[in-house]
Amino acid sequence: MKPIYFKTGQQPKKVIWGYFFIILLSLFPVLLAMLAGGIGGSMGCNINEAGTDECIRAGIHFGTLLNGMVVIGWLAILTVPAGVIAFIMWTIIVIHDSIYYMNNYND
Repeated sequence: MKPIYFKTGQQPKKVIWGYFFIILLSLFPVLLAMLAGGIGGSMGCNINEAGTDECIRAGIHFGTLLNGMVVIGWLAILTVPAGVIAFIMWTIIVIHDSIYYMNNYND
């Protein structure tokens, strides 16, 4: 079989960046919800999924924005399993292409 992704042998930068993006995209909703909780906690606002208190600082109402960021955390129910599947598939691609190049370009 021909290589699936890599065209010129093993490229470690592509492998590392692939894993990085898979992990980042699958955990992004969790990180966003944690960021909203941290910002709301530091500002003294009560942030939860049901709504927020009046969280007005410097004349700007942050409650709605922080509430939306917390609710996006529920998207992790879809992104984390998809990230696990993508991680496994990426690992299979890397192993397959590594074996291909080891067998065909071994001097």
